[in-house]
Amino acid sequence: MKRKWLAIALGLALLLAGCGGGAANGANGNMKGTLASGASSAPDSVDWAENSIWDMSMGGAAQEHTPSEPESSVYQNPDAKLIRRAELEVQTEEFDKSVEALEQMVSSCGGYFENASVYGGSRRDAYASRRGEYVVRVPAENYGQFLTGAGDLGYVTSKNEGSDNVGETYYDLEARLKTQRTKQARLLALLEKAESMEDIIALESALTDVEYQIEQYSSNLNRYDALISFATFNISLWEVGQVTQEVGETSTLGERMSAGFQASFRNLGESCQNCLIWVSYNIFLLVILAGVAAVAAVVGRQQLKKLKRRREERSAK
Repeated sequence: MKRKWLAIALGLALLLAGCGGGAANGANGNMKGTLASGASSAPDSVDWAENSIWDMSMGGAAQEHTPSEPESSVYQNPDAKLIRRAELEVQTEEFDKSVEALEQMVSSCGGYFENASVYGGSRRDAYASRRGEYVVRVPAENYGQFLTGAGDLGYVTSKNEGSDNVGETYYDLEARLKTQRTKQARLLALLEKAESMEDIIALESALTDVEYQIEQYSSNLNRYDALISFATFNISLWEVGQVTQEVGETSTLGERMSAGFQASFRNLGESCQNCLIWVSYNIFLLVILAGVAAVAAVVGRQQLKKLKRRREERSAK
């Protein structure tokens, strides 16, 4: 009787073990399928599978991926490491006021000028139109505010935006840095226990290599942090006599022809003005050239008269 109950108990234990193994395998299969589907449906700019593995290795729980999330929300995604930049070309009829407005915008947004250059308007070419080239760094959270305020500088003729997602490289550097710091701690622990000079020298050499790697990874991460936390704006500010607002293709034929005639007259007027300005800067050279031309004309006329007299004398003989 006891043997019968023992056989029944063993059978139940084996059945439960088989069900538990099947459930575990099914859970593993579901997890693999979830990872595969998440990696295939994730946006190109964010590698969700690698980020989940990184979160798990750091001791945190892996975040669930939502394929239906709109692409625009990548700018608010804390896992996305974006380097944002924009290029602006602006025309202005009041250059000094536009530069002052730019300085106020940079200050109000908490940014700074990385580079600023102004061409034209010097003593040698005082009447030339000025052109300013500026590289501005603005905190990433104020990117939209600065871009919206660019219209206060003048007429924006060109605007280009772009971003680079360096999340994969950034998290890889973080993982490598963590590994090197763990290795450094272990080497320091071994160095405290080392007794022979040979072991001490070998451990110190290994520590030097590890510290060099830590310095390199830390430097790269700091550089990425600076690029990510501050957006970059390349601004070209052009001084013009009159802002040129192009007519769109949807305008009527009369509007487009009128704009063409106005542009032609405006270009003609600017060409005449530039010609007069060039003459004013080179007036003395022109006077000298005119004098040389007059002397050459007088000498040439005298030579022609002499040749004419000689021909007449020969014909008389």
